[in-house]
Amino acid sequence: FDISDAVRDFDADDVDVAIRFGAGTYPGAIAHRLFHTEVVPVCSPALLQAGPPLSSPRDLAKHTLCFVDCKPGGIEWPNWPMWMAAAGIDDFDDSGSVAFSDSSHVVQAVLDGGAVGLVEWELVERDVQAGRLARLFDVGVRVAPEFAYHLVYPQASDADPRVAALRDWMLENVR
Repeated sequence: FDISDAVRDFDADDVDVAIRFGAGTYPGAIAHRLFHTEVVPVCSPALLQAGPPLSSPRDLAKHTLCFVDCKPGGIEWPNWPMWMAAAGIDDFDDSGSVAFSDSSHVVQAVLDGGAVGLVEWELVERDVQAGRLARLFDVGVRVAPEFAYHLVYPQASDADPRVAALRDWMLENVR
């Protein structure tokens, strides 16, 4: 089991199956779309209690905001100005927000209680359900529809029963 942001070469690396974010076109590989993603604001329950209050999207300006700053495949990842526009606010100044290169860093900053993060709902949904995080407001920004998370494996592995078992389980449970 290996967690990496690097695109793995199935032939050169010891990797049987990967989960990749992208357009789903990988030469020599089979890709099954798992899910699209939506970016939403979340914070820790402690931040909600300690304040300042978060009763409207404009209240976010009173908090440290963090987000993922990346452009996978040339698309702009949803950021705070995009989210604010979706929430009906077009005069938002994001100059004080903190940019991270990875969603896990945003989630960690939020879990530590010091920030409101803009993250992929699918990555934090269980944390919200378990009460470790709180979703703020009912507004999200969808990532470009041509991009999604995919289960990817070499075409030669399609008949491998281990790959088939993982594929079937993921397609049944992850979507």
